[in-house]
Amino acid sequence: MHPGKRSSGPKKRKPTCRINGARSPSKDCPRLSADQRTQSSSERSGSHLAGDTRISLNQLMLAIYGKNMLGYTSDKLIRYGLPVKWHVVKKNRFRVIDIDAFWKWAEDNKSILDFSRFEKYSLGAEPDWVDVKRKADYKKLQLHGQHNAAWTKTEDDKLRYLLSKGTYTYSDLAAELRHSEGAIKRRILDLGINKKPVRCPPRKWTEDEVETLCRMVDEGYDFTLIAEKLNRTALATRGKYERLQNPEYNKRYNRGQNEDYEYQGIRSISGKDILKDRELMDGAEFQELEPVANK
Repeated sequence: MHPGKRSSGPKKRKPTCRINGARSPSKDCPRLSADQRTQSSSERSGSHLAGDTRISLNQLMLAIYGKNMLGYTSDKLIRYGLPVKWHVVKKNRFRVIDIDAFWKWAEDNKSILDFSRFEKYSLGAEPDWVDVKRKADYKKLQLHGQHNAAWTKTEDDKLRYLLSKGTYTYSDLAAELRHSEGAIKRRILDLGINKKPVRCPPRKWTEDEVETLCRMVDEGYDFTLIAEKLNRTALATRGKYERLQNPEYNKRYNRGQNEDYEYQGIRSISGKDILKDRELMDGAEFQELEPVANK
């Protein structure tokens, strides 16, 4: 200390003001506007993209799934072709996505998205189909709870008890246990329960039902809600749709037993395309090949 000068005490640290850096700006940072000071650090992240049509992948996932999203969710969407790109800022990089490109991709991949927690207009203007999808997913959440929710011992005991009664179908069990029919089928297998749910009487599908099924799938409805509309089980409804997508694959004589038939792979087409194919094939006559035994 210089002689004759009095100590003024420890110097106060200036608030962090690294807008694009690794550390989040302090709410007292003079470089932040009044609106920015009221935002959380997650809302302020990516401010260098302001005025752009892109947002970070993290911001997209938070908007759709909320803070409780699981890490594998974004990886799953990327595997299905989510149009993300890398964005570089100095020595850092992160994934970003164009909003218009996201909506175009999302319309073709409604079945793997869950909009039950997606607040309206949280990503700005939305296509008309988004609100239909949001309401459908919210209704499914109310019926069966969170997807992939863990089973409790009480639920396992109740499942065993209901199956022992011999009067419950998959739909009845789903309503009682608030788990999807697929989850119940898997749980019965995991627990090694020999007793199976009661099978519903077979009922032929009508053309009106097929049209309703295809239309509701394209609108983003889950098979649980479609089954409720058609008074069928969700498993039967899903099975019917998969058979409509791949009519030839489901014929037993085509499963590697006919040397004259070459299958090109599983098709994943929309309900609209299914109806278009059925319309083109209406009235066409075919001669079915006889099964050929393997040599």
